[in-house]
Amino acid sequence: MRDKLRVGFVGAGAIARGSHMPGWLRLEDCEIVALCDVSEKANAASAEVAKVGKQHLYSDYEKMLAAEDLDIVDVCTPNAYHAAPTIAALEAGCHVIVEKPVAASADEVRAMIAARDRSQKLLCVVQNMRFSNEAIAAKRFVEQGGIGRPYWAKAEYLRARGVPAWGAFIVRELSTGGPCYDIGVHVLDLALHLMGFPEPVTVSANTWLEISDKPSVMAHDPKRYTVPEELAVGFVRFANGACVSVGASWALNAPGNQNQVAIYGTEGGVQMWPFTLVREEYGMLLNCTPQVIGDGGAGGHSEEIARFVNAIQTGGTAPVPPEQALITQRILDGIYASAEAGEEVEV
Repeated sequence: MRDKLRVGFVGAGAIARGSHMPGWLRLEDCEIVALCDVSEKANAASAEVAKVGKQHLYSDYEKMLAAEDLDIVDVCTPNAYHAAPTIAALEAGCHVIVEKPVAASADEVRAMIAARDRSQKLLCVVQNMRFSNEAIAAKRFVEQGGIGRPYWAKAEYLRARGVPAWGAFIVRELSTGGPCYDIGVHVLDLALHLMGFPEPVTVSANTWLEISDKPSVMAHDPKRYTVPEELAVGFVRFANGACVSVGASWALNAPGNQNQVAIYGTEGGVQMWPFTLVREEYGMLLNCTPQVIGDGGAGGHSEEIARFVNAIQTGGTAPVPPEQALITQRILDGIYASAEAGEEVEV
């Protein structure tokens, strides 16, 4: 293996510049050497951050993969365009890390996993909420029996007035889904991660679009709003008898944002915000506010990228393997399917 792993980006927009590139730039054994985006402006802005020369900027990822000697490709395109460049990069012999949601359907995820298997490279999905110091500590608490057997989880990411006014988020042909895919995936993944990714069986859900396609106090253009929902709510049953309640919104007539991941078990519970551990001890119910010391790392995207690189170098497994992302995607797809059918669906 060479001294520095060579990284290329497919998608050079805000998420690449603001969240991914800092993680790569802090690693001495990696270098960003090429960028690809259909927007010259995005390429130029990201090239300045990553110090990439103009001769290494592309608008066609196939040309980038053919011209550049890459070890890793970081895919930061809109949701509808995750699968194709991921598969192409794997087929070109590159390890791949791809933004959430991993794809626009479970079938696309299966195709990505098949390409991973053929290439024998690593495929990792960005789920940065897992890698905060609190989330790492919560996972350790659960794994070591702190809550006993988890049987119910709550995963909510509810914005009162938070429709994105930038990028491709609200355009259906680019993003496929609305807040269910964009922010619901974060809290659902974290809940499933803490629960140990039980096998989902059914989903019952509904979606609503009541506010975001009309003029409001929000900054986005309501005429551009073509994703199917602004609020998605679902209830998921698992094969082991556990359940999770899911809610995601960009617009809701609530007094403010309401974000929470909580896991309830036979011996205790975990609430993420504020980080609280619950157990029955000494004849009382104790709510513990942990002091998270020594979990280290950079947190978020940077921590996941560092762990991904370490897995490549040591022959380990991806920190967020696509098999787990497939379970998450099946549930997200099931939320839309149930809402459309008006009844519970199998996933």
